[in-house]
Amino acid sequence: MNIPLPIRLLDGLSALAGRLTGYVSVAMTLTMLAVLVAQVTARYFFNVALSWSEELSLLLFTWVVLLIGSLGVREGFHVRLTLLPDLLKPAQQRWLERMILLGILGFGVMLADGGYSYVAETVGQTSAAIAYPIEALHLAAPVCGVLVALHALAKIATSFMPDTSTPNEAG
Repeated sequence: MNIPLPIRLLDGLSALAGRLTGYVSVAMTLTMLAVLVAQVTARYFFNVALSWSEELSLLLFTWVVLLIGSLGVREGFHVRLTLLPDLLKPAQQRWLERMILLGILGFGVMLADGGYSYVAETVGQTSAAIAYPIEALHLAAPVCGVLVALHALAKIATSFMPDTSTPNEAG
């Protein structure tokens, strides 16, 4: 099948962003796990409280949750109710899915815009324990918004192709 180049590029960019999101999320999760194990070990075996571990874990957790949430748009693993779509014919189901994806696209754009505004308002602030720039935490929202919008747009575009399975999804 001959998929137009702009749609192939958009879907390829979405697939690449999805793979990178997965790798970064795994690395952040492993780091968070190591920090939490260090915190528990220090507290219970050495009777020492680490002042930085909780704050770093919160930063990593925030990023992981939002990144994996955006990946769910690409991979379609978010929970959904299928009562209405199951009652519709296949063509109607595709149009309903497109409308849902359009709403998700709008949400991603609003999250990116609102998140960017929030980052801009908090520039210069630092976290309490580690004193990292607080934008490192708040930047998770606009990054997630951009990824959500990218994945939704790619899914909308590919949904108009006669066969919506693309080489990126097969690999």
